[in-house]
Amino acid sequence: MEIRELGYLLVGAPAVDEWRTFATEVVGAMAVDGEDGVLYIKTDLRAYRVAVIPGQANGLIASGWLVAGPEAFAAARAGLVAEGVALEDGDAAAAKLRRVQAFFAFQDPAGHRHEIAWGPISDYTPFVSPVGVSGFVTEDMGLGHVVLSAVETFDKTLEFWTKPGRFALSDILHLPIPGATPPRVYFLHCANPRQHSLALAEMPVPGGCVHIMLEAKTLDDVGRCLDRATQRGVKFVATLGRHVNDEMISFYIATPGGFALEFGCGGKQMDWREHIPFETTRGSDWGHAWSPPG
Repeated sequence: MEIRELGYLLVGAPAVDEWRTFATEVVGAMAVDGEDGVLYIKTDLRAYRVAVIPGQANGLIASGWLVAGPEAFAAARAGLVAEGVALEDGDAAAAKLRRVQAFFAFQDPAGHRHEIAWGPISDYTPFVSPVGVSGFVTEDMGLGHVVLSAVETFDKTLEFWTKPGRFALSDILHLPIPGATPPRVYFLHCANPRQHSLALAEMPVPGGCVHIMLEAKTLDDVGRCLDRATQRGVKFVATLGRHVNDEMISFYIATPGGFALEFGCGGKQMDWREHIPFETTRGSDWGHAWSPPG
């Protein structure tokens, strides 16, 4: 299969009110009410990029990866079946909730749920931020990226995701931790110019999702979101900084889902024909001072 982009995320929550406030008043996204109490968080012309499903435990439910069309979808499904991966085909009601033509779901070796889908459905209503965000960088690169935990199954999970047509290696980070073996973080890209759409982190985190990323269009958007988060008392996970690998200027805050949100701008867009993967022990050129858990 050729994965084109991170199309959507499904997030669970006991109720959607906290996510509505966070999405609109802090992030600056639009909130659209769906059927059965689902809250759609909209950042571009698509119907949504994050769907919050009520009546669930807090956390990431699934990452939704888009392929080009029905032929690519059928090929992706057949390939996973041939590997012996257990699949769950989505029915019409579930596809309607996701605003796609069709999807199927499976778990990777680390136990994370993923969905392969094709044909996003939208009426292409323009994105208008309720707090004046100029826009988010998505285009043909997807909503941003997701970083997932893999510890005991790190090598198997990496092998699974780097098979031809899935993801390819962008770069490797060995996080320096005093007195401990540096955990590995592998950054992976799919068939678009975003420096990484998926990363696997050799570190245990509750719920399995380390963070998701949204990329705003301007540095002013980032600064104003930082101010809004500060004014509303949102917990900061990392201060403003600039990453080595994708050159993103960003900060990290806690979401209602128990994982972090990286809000940034200026992400590097890649020409993969000329890329040579590299390894670093320094994640940021400057900033990104991390807060202790708790």
